[in-house]
Amino acid sequence: MNKKMMIIAFLVLILIAVPVIYVQGTLLSLENQVRQYLITEKNIDEKTIVSLDGRFGKLPFFGVEVIFADEPDVRYFYTEIDGKIVPVHVTLKPKGYNYKHK
Repeated sequence: MNKKMMIIAFLVLILIAVPVIYVQGTLLSLENQVRQYLITEKNIDEKTIVSLDGRFGKLPFFGVEVIFADEPDVRYFYTEIDGKIVPVHVTLKPKGYNYKHK
């Protein structure tokens, strides 16, 4: 490969890597923010949180899916709006279901 082709290949790799790194970094940061929000503001024991999974989607672009030990079949979704963590969505259950973390 000549020098010009190597430079082009390097630039293509950079153009692919930068967005991937940005998205992964943003999701990791948001996961940490949601964890801190649940523990400090909602007074939820960290042992109750089974998983936090950052998601890249439509709107909001970045969100976190949370599963709690006492409700393993319910998914709670949080995002950051104007510097605050807010609940966005919860999986729907039958009418009259009492959500524990809403």
